[in-house]
Amino acid sequence: MKLTAQTDRLEGRGITLEQLRAFVFIAEYGGFGRAGEELGRTQSTLSAGLRRLEEDAGCRLIERRQGHILGLTEDGRQLLPAARDILLRTNRTIGALKKTHLKGRVALGVPDDFQVANLHEIISLCLEENPGLRVEITAASSTVLSAMAAQQRLDVVILKGMAGQPLFSELERILRVEPLYWVSSGAVHFSEMDEVPLVTFPDGCVIRKCAVSALEHVGRSYYFSYVSGSFDNIRSAAASGLGIGLLPKNALSDDLYVLTPEDGAPSVPAIQLVLSVTRPGKLYKLFTSYIDRGLGSVA
Repeated sequence: MKLTAQTDRLEGRGITLEQLRAFVFIAEYGGFGRAGEELGRTQSTLSAGLRRLEEDAGCRLIERRQGHILGLTEDGRQLLPAARDILLRTNRTIGALKKTHLKGRVALGVPDDFQVANLHEIISLCLEENPGLRVEITAASSTVLSAMAAQQRLDVVILKGMAGQPLFSELERILRVEPLYWVSSGAVHFSEMDEVPLVTFPDGCVIRKCAVSALEHVGRSYYFSYVSGSFDNIRSAAASGLGIGLLPKNALSDDLYVLTPEDGAPSVPAIQLVLSVTRPGKLYKLFTSYIDRGLGSVA
């Protein structure tokens, strides 16, 4: 689908932001259930919105069979970045209309062992719209960030945790839930390995904890073949055949082979990203609204 060629076809059609948002969330989360949970919509509502969008676009955007998402079509892959851009620009405009100018300093902590899509762009937008604001960002492991937050060295922090863990404060909220996937350079069965060579993050990382717990639960021996705090390093090591990794969906890449239960991969829980305000105040609440709007619109 050439977007320029679609202009005339779509002229006068009733495509809505809600339909685009449904398409983006379904595409990113790989299913109607997860997308519905994130958007607070029923699966039938999302399905109807996607169907109307496809009717207006005159093409199929997502391949599905019996309610299961198989992937994006070529047209869907072309539309996805444009739909994201439309949603982000809309949120920027809404933010500008509110004319709330933030002033002061915000110390933000973000995990360097988890990719938060578009976070840099969101912070850049916030600074552009609020020239009187200064944001000081610390990227570190969740263990380090938790310690800094406890010492009041961070005003706002994004932390990883195991999905389903309760929140302890009204100043905390879940940004997203991410499933985890075992990955390697190619097909391999866990039963064929005397010890599982684990490519993972340093001690204290929740993803590492999930991997170790899952292997120990099924009685699989393991050793740490590669340890790094960098997602790029973990991806590269697993793709190069240095071992088996465990990564969230948004960190997967085409050069990684996803291992399934048919490969003997043990089940693992999902993880969640939690946004926490450690210092109460209007400035920090308004600042986190930028993160909510930006991450919520593009998933």
